[in-house]
Amino acid sequence: MAEVRLKLLPVEKATLYYAGITAVYMCVFAGRIDALWMHFGVRAAVVIAIILLARLSHREKAVSLRPAINTVRYVLPFAMLSYWYPETSCYNECIFSNLDRHFVAADEILFGCQPSLVFSDRLPQAWMSELMYFGYFSYYFIFFGTALWCYVRRKDLADKAAFIFVGSFYCYYLIFIVFPVTGPQFYFEPPFSEAPDGYLFCDIMRFLQAIAEKPTGAFPSSHVGIAFAVVIFVSRHCRRLFPYVLPLFVVLVCSTVYIKAHYVVDIIAGFASVAMIYPLMDKMWKIAKCR
Repeated sequence: MAEVRLKLLPVEKATLYYAGITAVYMCVFAGRIDALWMHFGVRAAVVIAIILLARLSHREKAVSLRPAINTVRYVLPFAMLSYWYPETSCYNECIFSNLDRHFVAADEILFGCQPSLVFSDRLPQAWMSELMYFGYFSYYFIFFGTALWCYVRRKDLADKAAFIFVGSFYCYYLIFIVFPVTGPQFYFEPPFSEAPDGYLFCDIMRFLQAIAEKPTGAFPSSHVGIAFAVVIFVSRHCRRLFPYVLPLFVVLVCSTVYIKAHYVVDIIAGFASVAMIYPLMDKMWKIAKCR
């Protein structure tokens, strides 16, 4: 029987590296992390799934199933983001305790107020709130929509898009683990932590936040950072999407402050971080695709 050569997708390699780096981090701070074995178990399951799917996709007997298997391989790293992000709240205070007070002070120094409180207070209309919640929701259109479009319409870009987008997420998650900033929605007490009521998208986002949002990941803003990385990617590789992505991005940036997900300094850091993360991911992509 011929040996099946294990060939991983670049995004799968990135996922294995992230799982390994965070596993080492948890070993170092094992005494401060609850449910440690559950976190290790998830990583073991992810590693096994990636290896099994990779081996299965290269077996001659599975030729007819290869398109479906490869789709699962492409989707799995994206799907795991919904686990990796809230997981950072389980061990993001191993080095520092909550740092929000410093970011509140920074916004106060820069703007003479708290923009995350003033923005919605000055524009409390339901239509404005709905627009802002739609903008925050459009993050999924920008990120997942672009990745899906590449997979369906531009197969030649799909692997690169997946690697840069997901790899950028991993970079932000590693920052979140070290710098525990929760954002205005968790730091301030009600009613100051609450945005005005809207309509449909307000209800959708509040539902998603209730089940998925955790006190983590405010600095730098990964919403701004990832969406900006997508804008850069689209402007370079699929310009026909640019007129659709750019307006959504502009509203998204404003919405992160309006709904109190971020301080303005988080937004500034989100833009600045892309200047380092995107070139890094682009360079690592060139290395990963050749190995």
